[in-house]
Amino acid sequence: MTFSTYYKYLYFFIILFYCIVLSQFGMETLDTGYMSGFSWRIINGETPYQDFIYKFPPVTIYLHSFFMRILPESGQFLCFRVIDYLFYAVQIYFVIDGIFKLYDGIKISKWALMIVCFLVSWNNFSPYPWPTTDGIFFASLAFWIVCKYKTISPLKIVIISFFCLISALSKQSFYMIPLVFLIWIYVRYSFSKSIHFLIVTLFLLSFFYIFINTITSWSNFANQTNGELRLYDLYYVGFHNYILISIEYFVILISFCLTITITYLYYQKWNFQLLKPFFKWLSFILMGIAIILFIIKKVDIAAHIAFDATIVALFYSYFFKNKKLSFIMPLLVLLSIAWGVSISLGYPSPMLFGTGIIMSFIVIMENEIKLNQKYYFWIGLPICAVAFSFNENPYREDSVFKLHYSLDSISPKLKYIKTKKATFEKHLELKNLIKKYGENFIVAPSFPQANYIFNHQSELPSDWLIETEVNRQMDKLIRLASNPKNYIFIEKSFLNHEDFVRCTTPEFSSIAWFIHTKFNQLEETNHFIIYNQIKKNEKLP
Repeated sequence: MTFSTYYKYLYFFIILFYCIVLSQFGMETLDTGYMSGFSWRIINGETPYQDFIYKFPPVTIYLHSFFMRILPESGQFLCFRVIDYLFYAVQIYFVIDGIFKLYDGIKISKWALMIVCFLVSWNNFSPYPWPTTDGIFFASLAFWIVCKYKTISPLKIVIISFFCLISALSKQSFYMIPLVFLIWIYVRYSFSKSIHFLIVTLFLLSFFYIFINTITSWSNFANQTNGELRLYDLYYVGFHNYILISIEYFVILISFCLTITITYLYYQKWNFQLLKPFFKWLSFILMGIAIILFIIKKVDIAAHIAFDATIVALFYSYFFKNKKLSFIMPLLVLLSIAWGVSISLGYPSPMLFGTGIIMSFIVIMENEIKLNQKYYFWIGLPICAVAFSFNENPYREDSVFKLHYSLDSISPKLKYIKTKKATFEKHLELKNLIKKYGENFIVAPSFPQANYIFNHQSELPSDWLIETEVNRQMDKLIRLASNPKNYIFIEKSFLNHEDFVRCTTPEFSSIAWFIHTKFNQLEETNHFIIYNQIKKNEKLP
């Protein structure tokens, strides 16, 4: 067998290991099961935007409500994790196989690259339904179809348009996906094909508009999906994180560099080709820094610098290597997806689509430096080893070697899932509190999967009672929670300041803070404080 065949088998073995072994570990309670809670509401007949607050476009929660309907209850959450791993593995195949169909001369094994991209991009991200990973999957499928066919039929245009739109309707930062594909179709095929794509996309979008108006009003949908990311946040996650310095220092740095460059070119009689080595080696140096930072586990900074390195490589390729737009356009599509991935308040990093960054850099720069195949192996080996080592600690959890407590006894849905002692006890305590106080319970501010786990339907239109998830309807939710029949279980971890929360406790959840300070306290346990209705001397907002 060839080395490529070995890598192919190894890739499938790694995916199998993640699905069978790693999928069992970890169940933190801050945001795990977030999307499952929404899909559970749909299963129970509720409608997004109308019956409950949802800040994303609706594709993810409807997609996973389908899986929720067809999968058995026993071990269901484990199945969600396996599906997420498989979706992610297939997405990587779509991107890399598409690249190999477009570009000749890539010396590194396709399957070796899939291994690197899977391990690096996934890191130890929590494997459960998420708009970002769904958006990546559908955009990658559209990417693969365009790469595969040198000519394109009307039916294929419809299919590409459909997947681009489904990607865009997974997450707001993917709204640009149909636009970048429109430009790419124009560059790869023809103006008429791009117009066809535009017409089909608008036609499909009109069906989505009709759908939204059948379940709620368009204004309500727009209000809930357009309110959380401020312009400052967009600047910070979409630009500042890539330059790592303030805008003032960036302007000063660029001005200084331009002054030096213009002065140099003036004395060299405007021979721009003299700048060619600078951009080439700047790209390599930045990527080298990114690799070193990744190996020492500075992952977020590494991902942003790798993105910067690839942008410099694109600039070098277009302006100094005279590559045509048809050469760089597919790479611009991949980098657009990666940038869209990073537009997030929760996970502001392009790392989840590291595949697009890695493959774009390799396509552009592999032939700029002549390396023996064995050197690629020795570069990739420590990167893969470090990337895999992140999985020792699942998302916001202790080491897998300390996660011995099975959640089988908590809910059939959590069968086969293992966690640490404290998290197990928190789940068990919540289960016992529900038995004691009945089904009119509210868990605040986090634990968004509680209703899904215990087959309950919440009285509130939100399961995660934090500022960024309630569409500025804090007063309404407090009034609903104040109903005497409701018992509110406030997490003591919230009052002690959650480990992964950057803001102050009241800023994280003014709802939970109001309940804590204004409602009657009934009982305190190891993990919760139980409240019921507002105190007589207090007023509702």
